[in-house]
Amino acid sequence: MKLSSLLKTSGLFVAAFSFIQCSSSSSNPVAGKPGDSGTSPDCQTYCDNITANCTGGDTLSTSNQQYSTKANCLEVCKAFPVGTAADKAGNTLGCRSYHATLAAGSTNAATHCPHAGPSGDGVCGDVCVSYCQIAEMFCTGSSKIYSNNADCLATCNATPVGARFNISIQASNERACLVYHAQESPLDPASHCTGDLMKQADAGTTGGGSVTCH
Repeated sequence: MKLSSLLKTSGLFVAAFSFIQCSSSSSNPVAGKPGDSGTSPDCQTYCDNITANCTGGDTLSTSNQQYSTKANCLEVCKAFPVGTAADKAGNTLGCRSYHATLAAGSTNAATHCPHAGPSGDGVCGDVCVSYCQIAEMFCTGSSKIYSNNADCLATCNATPVGARFNISIQASNERACLVYHAQESPLDPASHCTGDLMKQADAGTTGGGSVTCH
């Protein structure tokens, strides 16, 4: 075979091989790390990470746990705007997923678990906005407690700020208590919506709180 023919044949082979490789890469993208724009936030990954990295139970004030169970997390997650995997702030699942991953390790959990949790902790969402998204999604029908979003926000904003959220805060006059019962509401709305989050005229000192959180 002449040299010119050999080079032509080799060139065609390389071009064909490159095309196959490129096509293969396009049809099978490699998942990026949290914070990369190439991945899409999803509830399963988020809940796997936050339940693994944010622990401590529901009895210690130093707990970093954000959901009672993974089942709670998977339901509450449906209330979050998805956003993107590049989100590091803002009321999105993408932001919460980012901080759930950063929470790995005991030195990081105290900082990042509240950001990753249902409240957003002012980093991944305003606490009251996040609370009302959850309450309005799951406290419905016979378990409905607020007339509209403005009613929910007014009640939450009238509740003392209190401590950063973890699941040990279940019966006190602070916003974290509202968030606790909201993250419980998907699996038992009768108990946690009408049973714990129902407004009462004298809840707190400014019209906030609820029948349990006062």
